Amino acid sequence: MAAHRIPTTPRTVFLSGGLSRPMLAEGRKTGRFVRITKGVWSADTDTPPAEIVAANLWFIIRAYCPDAIVVDRTAARGGLVDGGVVTIASDSRVTSFELPGVSVLVRPRVEHPTDTPWADGLTAAAPARALVDNLAESRGRGDRPGRTLTIAELQDWVAAKKVAWGDTRLRKLQEQAVEIAGDLGQDPDAVRELFSSVAGDTPAPAARGAFARAALHGAVWDERRVTMFVSAARQLAEAEPLVLPTPQVDGDFPFYEAYFSNYIEGTEFTIAEARAIVETQTPPARRSADGHDILGTYRCVVDPIGRAATSFDPGQLIDLMRTRHRTLMVGRPDMGPGEFKEGINRAGGTEFVDPALTLGTLLRGLEMAKDVPRGFPLATYLMTVVAEVHPFTDGNGRAARLMMNAEMSAAGSCRIIVPTVLRNEYIAALKRFSNHDGDSAALVRVLTLALRWSSAMPWPDQAAVDAQMAATNATLDSTEAAREGRHLLLP
Repeated sequence: MAAHRIPTTPRTVFLSGGLSRPMLAEGRKTGRFVRITKGVWSADTDTPPAEIVAANLWFIIRAYCPDAIVVDRTAARGGLVDGGVVTIASDSRVTSFELPGVSVLVRPRVEHPTDTPWADGLTAAAPARALVDNLAESRGRGDRPGRTLTIAELQDWVAAKKVAWGDTRLRKLQEQAVEIAGDLGQDPDAVRELFSSVAGDTPAPAARGAFARAALHGAVWDERRVTMFVSAARQLAEAEPLVLPTPQVDGDFPFYEAYFSNYIEGTEFTIAEARAIVETQTPPARRSADGHDILGTYRCVVDPIGRAATSFDPGQLIDLMRTRHRTLMVGRPDMGPGEFKEGINRAGGTEFVDPALTLGTLLRGLEMAKDVPRGFPLATYLMTVVAEVHPFTDGNGRAARLMMNAEMSAAGSCRIIVPTVLRNEYIAALKRFSNHDGDSAALVRVLTLALRWSSAMPWPDQAAVDAQMAATNATLDSTEAAREGRHLLLP
């Protein structure tokens, strides 16, 4: 591989096979390259190796195991890393291996006709086969996920599918799983017993998963919130599907997206202080957690691939949201990064969804997303679902805006930054949504203005951006701006 062909953009990797050992050694010595893992290198010497692996996971796995099938726990989780583990089946390699930030568990390769295409030329077990594989050897390993889901996790997985898919599609899943169990030499009756326990046809104690138990008692979602989401989906289906140009070069866009998203939530730094945190990748000693909030959010939005990841599957959307939350809240381990809340959370007079109803309400809300047009309407809808459920102990607003902007990126539109001057209007619009049965009109107005401003800013030119921040009133305190009659202006 010629040196000029080595990718140099952030979070990219290359394989060592194209370069000689002396060239790699020289590149490492001079600080041009960093070794990520055996045979895998990167010209990005600033990003932590675990983040680089996360951005290139399946490319790296294919390099190690070109015949890999995504199976077991990882297939059930929609391909996302779960507790630091991914699971594959391969004959290229018989032993599991470690990558920075993730353990790759390997078992012998068994194909099935229902296996589906996966990233980087690999394949993955479809849901019915994933169910059979996990059921065949359901076990956990201490406080870390094992290769397969536990019985309780598998029951919750089936119950979540029932909520998201409905009875007809769930019956089809069961029929396929029974057939596949026979194909793979597993017990079809075990599949039937699993579905029976989730349906409540067997004694209730058989359902050991918390979500499955809740499903048996019919208390799996917040009915008032679901009604609000129905109303919001109907309103947003009629919203203008704005698709505005995105900057050809990111420039300062990711920095300000992270900066303003945190400022809205009360993590206040000056622009110079926040820029120093991002440029040095080091939070200030006296405000370490706040600095990590800036860094975590920035890492979520600077990766052009990861920030655009989305799905039409409710379960996969939830997994993406939890992964982003885990990244943005890495500096606050006491807040359970990536984990759903255990207690009721409130904002002012609004009490958000009960923890026991969080998953079911998210699934119902996200299932309705398929009825909302792509782009701005769907992005707004996704943001309102996450914000209204408030699934985490902290970081909900930032997580909601990350999900919103993932849809904007996936739709090929400019992402939405809500500058400080719009803070009060934005929060008031969210309150109106909560207190007036999902009325999204005010939120559409605020986000439309924010989108037009975001698209018009000269992001590649830092000096021009600094000038426009002042000229458009973007950084003004929203309360003071309202008192002085000053508003956000378009560049």
